[in-house]
Amino acid sequence: MVSPWNILFVIWLSVGVKSLEIASINHPCAYAHTVNITDGLRLKDGSYTYAGVVVPPHLLAEYSFKVIDGVEYRAKKHLRGCVCLLKPCISFCCPENLIFDAKHWNCTKPHQVRESTHVELTYANRSVEQVRIRDRFVVRTELGCRNKFVDKKHENFWQWDLFENGTLQRDDRLWSTDEYCFSPLEHKPEQWELTPLNCERFQTGYRVWIYAICKWLCFEYVPKYANRHFLLGSIIAIIINIFTLSLLGSVRDARKSHYGQLIIYYLLSMIVGYSLLVYLALKNPMKLSHVACRNIGFLAYFCIMLSFVFLAICSLDFLLKFKQKSVKSSVRQLGYALAVLAVVGLRFLVSFAQDSKLPKHFKPGMGEDYCWFDVRTWGILIYYYGPIALLLIFSIVCCLKAYFSIYELPPDTQYILGTQLKIVKTHFYAFSAYIVGVFAVWIREIVVYIMARVREHFFIIDFWSGICILGLAIAGFILLLGKNLHVKSWWAINVESSQTDLSIINARVYKFDEKGDLKSSDSPYKPTVTSL
Repeated sequence: MVSPWNILFVIWLSVGVKSLEIASINHPCAYAHTVNITDGLRLKDGSYTYAGVVVPPHLLAEYSFKVIDGVEYRAKKHLRGCVCLLKPCISFCCPENLIFDAKHWNCTKPHQVRESTHVELTYANRSVEQVRIRDRFVVRTELGCRNKFVDKKHENFWQWDLFENGTLQRDDRLWSTDEYCFSPLEHKPEQWELTPLNCERFQTGYRVWIYAICKWLCFEYVPKYANRHFLLGSIIAIIINIFTLSLLGSVRDARKSHYGQLIIYYLLSMIVGYSLLVYLALKNPMKLSHVACRNIGFLAYFCIMLSFVFLAICSLDFLLKFKQKSVKSSVRQLGYALAVLAVVGLRFLVSFAQDSKLPKHFKPGMGEDYCWFDVRTWGILIYYYGPIALLLIFSIVCCLKAYFSIYELPPDTQYILGTQLKIVKTHFYAFSAYIVGVFAVWIREIVVYIMARVREHFFIIDFWSGICILGLAIAGFILLLGKNLHVKSWWAINVESSQTDLSIINARVYKFDEKGDLKSSDSPYKPTVTSL
């Protein structure tokens, strides 16, 4: 269920960050219309002159933040003026005498100086004229966006219209002045052109910590900066999880046991959630409606969070078993229903936060620039990593308590439930090992995100993320499937046909060599596989 502490935390955020909203009233215009005029000339009346524009005092303000991709970040206090309200502005990707290097994604010095003094300007009557840039515009070179789209191979990349107010039209879309920047690029051998580079806010930006496709699979829509090792590991991991789910679901005894049911629910939720994320990673969001983009993101969030809830329920179920507290079937089903409702409530809580007036830093960002969480903000830590960490901690605590409860069982109980207890213990040890692996991987992801966020470096996918995802899938195959005694018994009976005696198979699979086992003459159990 949604913890009241989570609700209080959201309320605290809405109140605590109120000062940020109030502070914006002191700024005379939107950040996108300002220019850093620290180096401008101050006049006697308090106004500043910058690039031939006189900025009056009421259009000046000190800023202690910067805005990149529409998100505020801390910055040293500096003076900015609303220059773009007085004269149209355009942005250059790099300072003067530098060009944008599309290969290394940085500004470099060219072998030959490329002066960019003129640009084609399109008027309202669609006539085009070559104009001197500084006569018509104020040039800014500040970083407006981190992700720039470069596609020199297609001719439509070189087709665009710059209007008098500084807006740009390309691909049937109008881009504002902070959504593109100009840089000289080589169109043909030794033929350079001044070309705008659009910000990839809604095309191929980072949507999710998992991509599940590799370049060699020949998909058209793959982010250029994606780690290929990570992509390959992800697609293999999903396939392994599907195979694990299929085999678990096909074995009747595994499917009917409480442990097997929860693992099946967990795998199914995880596969559906990650499949939706893969779809978003491969689908060009420009072809998705706003409603579809948003709903797919929230559905993926619901499924992934539900998978961790099922892990927590499974841990609690083991604890109750070793505490010898029986749970009625109706109560168990009610618990499953309440768990699903709790995740539904969490999903709508996140939706409420997204639609609220919280500052953008504390929103999840779904349905805005991205269909998934916006990793440029703290929202993914609050609404995604935070609940996952709490659920995993709960699971670890339950497993630890269950482990110590095993040694507190009375000797007569262990004697009577020898066979049954051994099955539960085997499944518990395998599950606990898997939980430890899941916990380690997700704590690593959280730490990597926080470090990347503090450094303002948002592409946090690395080689080890792919290795961890693939490792978890392999661990699930070995621990959740390979160590499942119901599956092992089914395999021995149906696959290893040389063993025809069921009692021999059971004795070999379960290794009954303790009190109350099938070999004992006073055992109350027959050589059958019990469903626990």
